[in-house]
Amino acid sequence: MAFAAPKPHVMVLPFPAQGHVIPLMELSHRLVDYGFKIDFINTEFNHDRIFKSMQNKGAIPEGLHMLSIPDGMDPDDDHTDIGKMVRGLSAAMLSPLEEMIRIKKIKWVIADVSMSWVLELTNTVGIRIALFSTYSASVFALRLKLPKLIEDGIIDESGKKYSNCL
Repeated sequence: MAFAAPKPHVMVLPFPAQGHVIPLMELSHRLVDYGFKIDFINTEFNHDRIFKSMQNKGAIPEGLHMLSIPDGMDPDDDHTDIGKMVRGLSAAMLSPLEEMIRIKKIKWVIADVSMSWVLELTNTVGIRIALFSTYSASVFALRLKLPKLIEDGIIDESGKKYSNCL
């Protein structure tokens, strides 16, 4: 008789935009299929819309817990203003995330690579963090090479090519 170790309780943290939430939700569903307990964290702004949509479709499996925390924006702010949201996201989310991790005794966080500021929690609360890329390998490679393209004078910091280049 083999003893199966319990699966870890994992927190999943997507960047609060549709193209980021959906891939991490798919990953969460697969992890639940393998017996993991998932706390899926959304901003308060996204939570109700996503939760209602999933609930109506019967798409919330047992083991997947939908939770929300503030994004640092006022209710009247334009939540489609990504720049404004990004500027306040880490300040608004770090403390509530840390509290959730401590209370729930989370040992693993899977965070969208666009939320890499969550790496600060690694040493603070003693957890393991895996960054998940929601964009293609080619876009990921481009992002890694952007500093070199700028340094070599191929493009400027706004992404415009220089006239002396091909």
